Amino acid sequence: MAISIQPTHSHAAAMPHPHAAAMRRILLTVVTGSLVFLIPWIAYLSVSLPSERQVSQWDIAWVGFDFALVGAIGMTAWHAWRRRQVFIPWAMITGTLLICDAWFDIVLDWNSPDLWFAVLSAGIGELPLAALLFYAARRLLRLTIERAWALTGHTGPAPRVSRVELLTATSWLRLDDLAADGSDVQGRSRIGAARGAGNGVAQRVDAEA
Repeated sequence: MAISIQPTHSHAAAMPHPHAAAMRRILLTVVTGSLVFLIPWIAYLSVSLPSERQVSQWDIAWVGFDFALVGAIGMTAWHAWRRRQVFIPWAMITGTLLICDAWFDIVLDWNSPDLWFAVLSAGIGELPLAALLFYAARRLLRLTIERAWALTGHTGPAPRVSRVELLTATSWLRLDDLAADGSDVQGRSRIGAARGAGNGVAQRVDAEA
């Protein structure tokens, strides 16, 4: 009897912790409720907001945003130099802030002589850097998935990033658990081959990362 090493989608193997299940329900409720609220709110703002408004603390708003952007870039660079997994979320945060910076620079300078500079800085600075960070984050996330997929004994191609479920203790079957009884010679042979192939893929992924 051959053992098929596949990711399991069964929730019967391990019941979720009550606290984790409650937090998940709260999160889903808040996120979904926010989405439902924001759609009519945006429609209301689109017809109620004035096109011009005199504001104070303009300098504090922009300097504060730039401080946040510099901090995010610094954290992203720090974790990149140290080759830490936390680089991935920091790269996504920094890329998002860069896009926001480009958006507000262009929109708020639309009728001013500074528009050309805002467009130039967005085109050759903020947006390309944001694209690079998003690409690096996705690439490293993909390599992480491939490494985990290989080390759990899967010999086929890893699933796409958008298809991977949130990982839990029972998301992917472990090789040692599958061969724990030692009763299936053919199955254990396949597991050994899968482990060897997985280690090879893991080494390749480490080299690329």
